Amino acid sequence: MIRKISAVYINNSKDILLSSFNGSFLNNNINSDSLINTILFIVLICVSIPSVFINLFALYRLNSNKKTSAFNFRTILHVSLFTTCTCVPLFLIELHFNSYFPLSPFICKIWLIIDYASIVCLGLVVCWTSIQRHILIFGPIQIKKRQSTLKFKLIPSILALGLPITWYSLLASTCTYDKTLDTTFECRPCFEDEKFIFLLDTIFSLILPLSITITATCFLVVRLVRLRLTVLHLPSKRWRRCKRLTCQVILFSSIYLIGLVPYVLTNLNSLYNFWPLLNRTWCVKIANAFTYVPCCFSSFLSIYAFPEIWINQKTNRHHKINQKCNTAAISTNNITSPVISSEI
Repeated sequence: MIRKISAVYINNSKDILLSSFNGSFLNNNINSDSLINTILFIVLICVSIPSVFINLFALYRLNSNKKTSAFNFRTILHVSLFTTCTCVPLFLIELHFNSYFPLSPFICKIWLIIDYASIVCLGLVVCWTSIQRHILIFGPIQIKKRQSTLKFKLIPSILALGLPITWYSLLASTCTYDKTLDTTFECRPCFEDEKFIFLLDTIFSLILPLSITITATCFLVVRLVRLRLTVLHLPSKRWRRCKRLTCQVILFSSIYLIGLVPYVLTNLNSLYNFWPLLNRTWCVKIANAFTYVPCCFSSFLSIYAFPEIWINQKTNRHHKINQKCNTAAISTNNITSPVISSEI
């Protein structure tokens, strides 16, 4: 009888210890998740607010640049500005309420459509830009002239905007959320539960553009180095132009890769579970925050990638000042010439 009582006491103590351990473990997870959300909230605010003002400033300066090489980057800046002003505030609200979305399911669907479509749109524009650089640097003159027309500028941008919006609008229309006034819910896309659709979406919207961008950018660098080594007397003006176009696509491709690679890894890990650590809530939240890196940092890169804007504006100002001085000198000569002739 004593052994039975002691055995029951030991089992009860084990259960109490296990329950207390599980409770403390859950509390630690909740505390760590709230800490990660707070850190991400502060970092995103500190980055997104200057990004909006710099983006507006860069668009104002790039508006006068009608070159073909700058058109895609203006598209990237417009999409980045729209994403930063719409999706980032909603993500900040979710971080503030510790991964819960307090707004209506309709706003949740709109957020999912804009968020996913803008990420894929940026990827497609960067991918097309990396391919277009081969045409602008090494292509024949006839194709370069076609690239400068408005039709060839608008068609890739329209496709990059229209296809993702249509695709994710169809996917988001199938999502149904059951939300009452007394409960909160997490704004998550329902198509991520379907493994086949989620795998197709990850491959065609993320992995394929990333692979094409990496391949095209690396191949562009190889071709540029080969051009520099084979053509010894390459004109300096052409070499500066080729180097500038290559540096621009490298900068925007690198910031796109930094933002999307963690998100792609977490998506693949949720499908195949090759690394259980990536399935934790704080890892998924950090990967989701990294998707806003391209739209927040593209404005900072544009200032470095387009230094000729400042030079052109300075030279234009000096040119206008010289023109004013020349016209003033001509007018003074016309005024003083009759006086001199009369004196003679």
